[in-house]
Amino acid sequence: MKKPEFTFVIPTFNEQDVIIKTLEDLNNCLEENNVTAEIIIIDDSNDKTIEILEILKNKYKNLIIIHRDKGNGVGSAIRLGLNKSKGRYSIIYMADYTSEDLKCFPEMVQKFREGYDIVQTSRFMKGMTIKGYPLKKTIANRVCNYFVRIAFLRFDLKDYTSLYKAIRTDKINKLKLESDHFDLGTEIVLKAIRKKYKIIEVPVSWEERKGGESKLKLSKFALKYFKRVMKIWLTYY
Repeated sequence: MKKPEFTFVIPTFNEQDVIIKTLEDLNNCLEENNVTAEIIIIDDSNDKTIEILEILKNKYKNLIIIHRDKGNGVGSAIRLGLNKSKGRYSIIYMADYTSEDLKCFPEMVQKFREGYDIVQTSRFMKGMTIKGYPLKKTIANRVCNYFVRIAFLRFDLKDYTSLYKAIRTDKINKLKLESDHFDLGTEIVLKAIRKKYKIIEVPVSWEERKGGESKLKLSKFALKYFKRVMKIWLTYY
């Protein structure tokens, strides 16, 4: 396989119910768009996910699997995958995403062709829909995003909490990422703003996962988001 243009980094934790469909949709999308890409999966599962992945590795030659017996959170898994990336562009992608989530991929590719350093998805752009998201999470997400937009004076961006984003791989190390958890997506974009990277959003609709269990617990991670934002803000200006 020649050096890929894209690397998809997918963290997995007990995704046995969805991983087959996710990889099928993703590889179909790559083929339809005539794009070369490697897929790096960092697996922290204790169910049958790793067994399924080992079987799928025979089918998908672009699949790279890193299994950790003792993972340290979704953010640490993503950082490891980004560090291993060989693609020109690295895309953070989640194991429960579907073909609907990939509809924005051609636009992401186009934005990189136009010279952007980061292309992140936004659930809050005009015409997008959010289905099945709990009310508490919806309110917290909105409040967080409005707070960040005001604190960093970047009103052109609307979805700072989105993990589904792509970045030029040669720009990643300069950000000195630290987060081990879901706030990594916010850390990436805020540190990129500080570095004056060219950032743009593309629209994506969102729907609650069809299988498995959501790993984002509001009570567990809300404070982490706040601490991450404040730590970056205090050294921003």
